[in-house]
Amino acid sequence: MFSGKTDELIRRAAATEGGVVVKPAVDTRHPPNLLVSHGGASIAAVTVASLDELVEAAAGRTAVFVDEVQFFDTGLAAVVERLRAIGVEVVAAGLDLDFRREPFATTRALSDAAQRVELFRARCGRCGRDATVTQRLVNGAPAPLDDEVVRIGDEGLCEPRCEECWVAERERAPSAAVPTVDSR
Repeated sequence: MFSGKTDELIRRAAATEGGVVVKPAVDTRHPPNLLVSHGGASIAAVTVASLDELVEAAAGRTAVFVDEVQFFDTGLAAVVERLRAIGVEVVAAGLDLDFRREPFATTRALSDAAQRVELFRARCGRCGRDATVTQRLVNGAPAPLDDEVVRIGDEGLCEPRCEECWVAERERAPSAAVPTVDSR
């Protein structure tokens, strides 16, 4: 979050003729016909509720720009493969890890199938170092790790954190146990 990935997606889409920008219907933060970044950039978009609708939006296009891929089901990777096979350029942006530091299955599947993966890093909201994880907050404290994975919101709901600050903040929070994580 807050790493500039949507700004970059918008920049690339704006520089490409014949493309379409799609976003998942579950992302209701902005009007359905507009993709808006945290930085304030925006571009016309098509909101899709399913992968079939994404395929329909891509019909006849030379490029497809997909935002918030973590909100789509894992079948997105196969759809992207099919589009690439017919010559459609696909650029996708999304989070790799949820607030518990667990991988999003759809993002992982796309990364595994991608021709190229670029990682964008935000700055930790506490110390300013590179942030690699997201801290979900409830009333300013880390959310319980058994909270729902998907919650739609902006600033105040989640903040970028480096690993050290994520762990330290959880250790100080009541009932916010720190899980052990296998090396990635």
